[in-house]
Amino acid sequence: MLREELIKIVGKGNVIEDEATLKAYSSDFSLQAAKKPMLVVKPKDRDEVQKVVKLANEQAIPLVPASSRVHFHGETIPEQGGIVVDLSRLDKILEIDPRNRKVKIEPGVTWGKLQEALNEHQQIALRPLFPHPCKSALTSSLEREPMLIPKYEYAEPVLTMEVVLPTGDLFKTGTASAAKTEEAYPEGPGIDFFRFFQGAQGTLGIVTWLNVKTEYLPKYQKPFFVPFHKIDEVVEPIYHLQRRHIGNECFVLNRMHLALLLAEDFDKDFEKLRDTLPPFTLIIVIAGAPRRPLERIAYEEEALREIAANLLFQPAKTVGGIAGLGDTMIRLLRTPQPEDNYWKARYKSSTQDIFFITTLNRAREFHDIVYRKAYEHGYSTQDIGIYLQPLERGRACYLEFSFPCDLKSPKEKEKVGQLYREVSEELITSADSSHVPMESGLTWYTGGPRSIVGH
Repeated sequence: MLREELIKIVGKGNVIEDEATLKAYSSDFSLQAAKKPMLVVKPKDRDEVQKVVKLANEQAIPLVPASSRVHFHGETIPEQGGIVVDLSRLDKILEIDPRNRKVKIEPGVTWGKLQEALNEHQQIALRPLFPHPCKSALTSSLEREPMLIPKYEYAEPVLTMEVVLPTGDLFKTGTASAAKTEEAYPEGPGIDFFRFFQGAQGTLGIVTWLNVKTEYLPKYQKPFFVPFHKIDEVVEPIYHLQRRHIGNECFVLNRMHLALLLAEDFDKDFEKLRDTLPPFTLIIVIAGAPRRPLERIAYEEEALREIAANLLFQPAKTVGGIAGLGDTMIRLLRTPQPEDNYWKARYKSSTQDIFFITTLNRAREFHDIVYRKAYEHGYSTQDIGIYLQPLERGRACYLEFSFPCDLKSPKEKEKVGQLYREVSEELITSADSSHVPMESGLTWYTGGPRSIVGH
């Protein structure tokens, strides 16, 4: 009966129940245990999404929306069975507005597709750290993944959205909730709802379109690399750079992550890079667009060198003696990753990530906890990837630790899973005991749907 009703809504070819497909939707690249859905449905538009949600609501069947074509953290695994609502057919870029620097996208629009479309309008997406090209740009934005341009005005790249509520009713946020508007601003009539639906696609409804900010595609750009031996050494430089609004992209990678990114011939280059790169590298991109770009680059570079002289560090065109590193980094920042060579999966088949928001001055404390626990579990600390991203001009930071894991090895899965749980618990305990708030709005990666309709 359910299957027939769904076929009436989305068509026979878009209600899928064969064993191979259900198995594919039952797991992802996380350590989360596999759980099969009853069915997979693929609506093509908002109206079909509403009808599916209303039907599921009437019959008390859980829904788990899946916006991306690749998943890493267990959020789309149907813990309670039910129906996976695959939103990949809703893949339209509904509007690009270069003048107001915004784009309106459906959930099936991937980072790869979005950037290609924005190139024609001399715009760039506000992207997280080198995302998988098959990841949904809408979902990344809703989940508050940190964007590489940490200006305070980009703390919220999300503008307005349209949501199908669990009852099947339609809801819009911000100025989109009023008739005959440009749907541009999150603060609209009545209560400010735009943060209410953030945290996960599907927690309180299924978002069917989203307006997000964009940035000008730089006409000129100049990357700089600053090597450091310890993670706490980057704190003062970042504070000074961010307070003076120097640069667009600004982030820190340890040698593991940077080697994964830069190894062209992985088997040949990776180990050598990991051995020769500095322990931590601060990456800053000074960019100019669209008005007087060269003047902007000149005065920001002058300010960068003044700060460097005062704090005794040296911004350079490369690290580790890598030729053409600046051009390589710009290419990586401006073009999508290849689907079949995603950087975080190059070393092993997956990476298990723990991330949170804290303050820069606590980065060393959490770094030491992670390394101590890894040592206790016999996990090589040189395999741990670290990413630090200042937020809101240095007021806070996003800190991520990545643990590569071979999913085909039951022994390694068990080892990494135990390490993952213990590290997470100790980090949370450490944050709580200090009485310094650690926001988990970006969530610990514990896997599994968090809500009525998953992720």
